[in-house]
Amino acid sequence: MERHLPIRGADLLDYFQRGAVPRSNWKIGMEIEKLGRDAVTGGALPFDGPGPSVRAVIESIRDRRGGDPVYEGDCLIGIDAPWGTISIEPGGQVEWSSRPETTLARLSRLLDEHQRVMREAGGELGVRWLDVAVDPELPVSEMQWMPKARYVIMREHLGSQGRLGHRMMTQTASVQCAFDYADAEDWRRKFRAASLLTPVAVALFANSDRIDGRPSGWRSYRQAIWMDTDPQRCGIPDIVFEPAFDIERWLNWVLDVPMIFRQRVRGLVPVGGVRFRELIDRTDCDAGSLSEWELHASTIFTEVR
Repeated sequence: MERHLPIRGADLLDYFQRGAVPRSNWKIGMEIEKLGRDAVTGGALPFDGPGPSVRAVIESIRDRRGGDPVYEGDCLIGIDAPWGTISIEPGGQVEWSSRPETTLARLSRLLDEHQRVMREAGGELGVRWLDVAVDPELPVSEMQWMPKARYVIMREHLGSQGRLGHRMMTQTASVQCAFDYADAEDWRRKFRAASLLTPVAVALFANSDRIDGRPSGWRSYRQAIWMDTDPQRCGIPDIVFEPAFDIERWLNWVLDVPMIFRQRVRGLVPVGGVRFRELIDRTDCDAGSLSEWELHASTIFTEVR
């Protein structure tokens, strides 16, 4: 199916089903975000400027590891390389996404290499990396915003959906894992198991008990932030624990999550809460496409996705 063609409901179900992989070919991947601060002033890193900056970090990583630069307009926003990708989150968090690997041992070695390069880049540029899930000291008003079109629109949208949406965007960091599945039933089992284990993982890895320079009252304030960001696209939907939960029910749930933006010739534009369900099976100029479906899916922030 060509990415620019109008999308049908059947195409969306096929989108999930085509992701199935035989057990013998299963792989695992991960993403890790790091919050960086100016080692001298303690301030948040701007995108660019004469001192420590996010752009300087990206350039330093590329000098050490190689890869193709990724631009949005004139702004260097990432790296695409055989060892993975580097991208930036709304508040300047630097994210490494691994390539899928066949063993945890191989993935661990790649993670160690990434951490080493980040330490070297930080030492060279005067950047201190925080090993916490939420910035413990700086107020949200002092966060820097990165020059990506999607973040400009998300800033306004999420800021209107919950009290802590801007904290989520600029002050949080996480580690995420990706797993293969054999078929629709395996997908369902893994999705539900991961959802049931989410509270356990939150408790085991909680390391965000401070905010704005004082105790937050939470062991994981990051979890508190996500609970007050956008209830329509975050958390764990009730349908996950229903007996008949499967890929089709998940698909129907995602179709009804309000969209944040759409892709137009001139770039991303806000859409004011249109549901993707309204765009499928259309043939006019307002029909949805596969690329827009993937764009919408990238804004689903449930604990398991």
